[in-house]
Amino acid sequence: MHIFDSARIKLTAWYLVIIALISISFSAIIYQVVTNELERGFMVAEYRIRGMPIPHQRVRLLLEDELMDAKNLVAARLAVINGFILIVSGLASYVLAGKSLRPIKLAMDEQKRFVADASHELKTPLTAIKTEIEVALRDKNLKLRQARELLKSNLQETDKIKDLANYLLTLSKYEGNGKDIVRQKVNFKEVVSEAVEKNLALARNNSTKLLSRLEEINIYGNKQSLVELVSILINNAIKYSPKNRKVSVDLSKRGRSAVLEVKDEGIGIDKKDLAHVFDRFYRSDSSRSKDNIEGFGLGLSIAKSIVELHEGKITVSSKPNKGSTFSIVLPLV
Repeated sequence: MHIFDSARIKLTAWYLVIIALISISFSAIIYQVVTNELERGFMVAEYRIRGMPIPHQRVRLLLEDELMDAKNLVAARLAVINGFILIVSGLASYVLAGKSLRPIKLAMDEQKRFVADASHELKTPLTAIKTEIEVALRDKNLKLRQARELLKSNLQETDKIKDLANYLLTLSKYEGNGKDIVRQKVNFKEVVSEAVEKNLALARNNSTKLLSRLEEINIYGNKQSLVELVSILINNAIKYSPKNRKVSVDLSKRGRSAVLEVKDEGIGIDKKDLAHVFDRFYRSDSSRSKDNIEGFGLGLSIAKSIVELHEGKITVSSKPNKGSTFSIVLPLV
């Protein structure tokens, strides 16, 4: 039996125990009150027949029989009512237990998927390191130059593991409750400018023209995480764009919100992938097919977590081979 089903049955049993105790307690009180009234009525009737010319003892026995029958009838009715309550409560408790445990089950399933995906991503560089070392150890004529190349390759794979660990730590921080994130009044224009500056070198290497149009806007948030958020979007836009294309970063004010749009002229995202781009470890088929694209599919998950931490909204629109636009809406101060 699945642990969720077992927990659901146990929780249902506890619900039933509590309901049964309450129901039986109320039934006992009702039974006591009703029987007391019946006994009081019996005493009144017995008192009245004493002055009547009828056999007292026979009438008393009849009254006692009637009293006992009445008590039994009350007890039977209460038992039926309690049985009905327990049956209905059992079904309701089972449904309620399922709904109560569902978020926990979803969290557990998500955790299992996360561990499986993380393990898969770690396995690739570890396998590469292990294979290269094994091959080198079997080569009795290994030269110094070959050994250096091996160490260089191993170092690159080790950097991938380090990057993945950093991504996972960052994701864990932002997917928490945010208590450790200090928020204050932030100049969003300065945040975006800093993120643009951090990606200028990558843009030059990719022959990408990085354009920005920024309004002076203040929001309430954490500057470091916001810089990371904008940098992730710009970095993705550059990486997935062909050479000699442009990436535009626009910041404007709309009503009581700050709106940031990062638009590229890259490979775009298929319609079937749009719903999953913010999922952890998810990479679309088009991104996999593009040469020299490194990553673990965690950047946009981190971006979404940062946006949600700032009570904002992130969306994406895209057309294959036309480009993508990521939009962020954050409340103003």
